[in-house]
Amino acid sequence: MSDKYYMSKTYKVEEVFEDIPGDPDNVLLNIPPEILEQLGWEPGDVLTVSTKEGSIVLEKKDNG
Repeated sequence: MSDKYYMSKTYKVEEVFEDIPGDPDNVLLNIPPEILEQLGWEPGDVLTVSTKEGSIVLEKKDNG
């Protein structure tokens, strides 16, 4: 995890995951607007996704 910024928030599954119509095998992960704003993330940013101790970890990938 990046040393630059760490934030921990808890959300209900239905608050962040959305079914994709016609695709029963996948779901959309909607990042809450307050998280996007606090982290300065914008549409088009590339994120890495991992899990750690039962949590989902999202990190913005460096452009380099």
